[in-house]
Amino acid sequence: MESGARVWIDEKDGDDAWLLCEVKSRSDATLEVFQVSDPSKKFSRSRVGADSGESKGGEEPTELKYEGVELANTPLSDEDRREGKDNDMITLPHLHEPAILHAIGERFDRGEIYTWTGPVLIAVNPFQRLPLYTSEILETYRREGLLRSQGMGQSTGAKLGPHVYAIADLSYRQMMGPKRKSQSILISGESGAGKTESTKIVMKYLTTLGTAHIGEDGKEEVAGDMSVMTKVMQSNPILEAFGNARTLRNDNSSRFGKFIELGFSRSGSLLGAKIQTYLLEKVRLGFHASGERNYHIFYQLLRGANDEQKKKYDFHDGDTNGLE
Repeated sequence: MESGARVWIDEKDGDDAWLLCEVKSRSDATLEVFQVSDPSKKFSRSRVGADSGESKGGEEPTELKYEGVELANTPLSDEDRREGKDNDMITLPHLHEPAILHAIGERFDRGEIYTWTGPVLIAVNPFQRLPLYTSEILETYRREGLLRSQGMGQSTGAKLGPHVYAIADLSYRQMMGPKRKSQSILISGESGAGKTESTKIVMKYLTTLGTAHIGEDGKEEVAGDMSVMTKVMQSNPILEAFGNARTLRNDNSSRFGKFIELGFSRSGSLLGAKIQTYLLEKVRLGFHASGERNYHIFYQLLRGANDEQKKKYDFHDGDTNGLE
């Protein structure tokens, strides 16, 4: 951390958790820095620990550490970003909390909500509809995965960027590999992070792959008047009606956990699905916080019932019009 080096400083009292600063001077006891965006703001940080940076007993000298200070990564050029060098955070020289937050934030500002960190995909809810799930994009990832599984490399010159389709495709290709092993995709995050929507996107991709070559004649199998894919996808609104509710942070928050199993034949055709639910928030039936709602199904019943049904089932209050 020589003079002129850029570092991240934690700011517990400000709006930002970390501030990008430049080192003004340092000593064995303290580090003096100023904020890059506002040089008038200066900060001082004390050294962590009593161990000096000098070597002892033949050991290599250690880097001095200061409280709440992390080294900043060198900014990427526009060309590096176009080449996707920030697609995977594992490539960052310094990987820590401020570096992760900064990298994800920069990509989010460019409309890139997905970022790799090794084999894990980080997704940030954009709270708006982005053109990331079109049929053309799905087909691009499907074709890329197919060529890669056959050892034919990439279909385009540039490697495809991080996307939830890439996770789903990799899972499918590994399932269809020589060992034919079952695969699991874990989708986790806090309330409102986008778990429910991500699950739908994964299911859409997998069911699309699973119906691309069903049947000996190359046509999609049909059960009754609905295809297997359609029946699987249409199960989501039913589950959400009985298990989702509006909270202060999310209008369609899943108040239960679910384990979805998609069954495929050895040829990769979608056969069906099984969904197990658990940990339903039963306390919401009798009470919910102000500004929140009960499960969707109750409001749907009130909105759809006619006067005779309301009288029959003792729906005395009538329509809620979306209110509590």
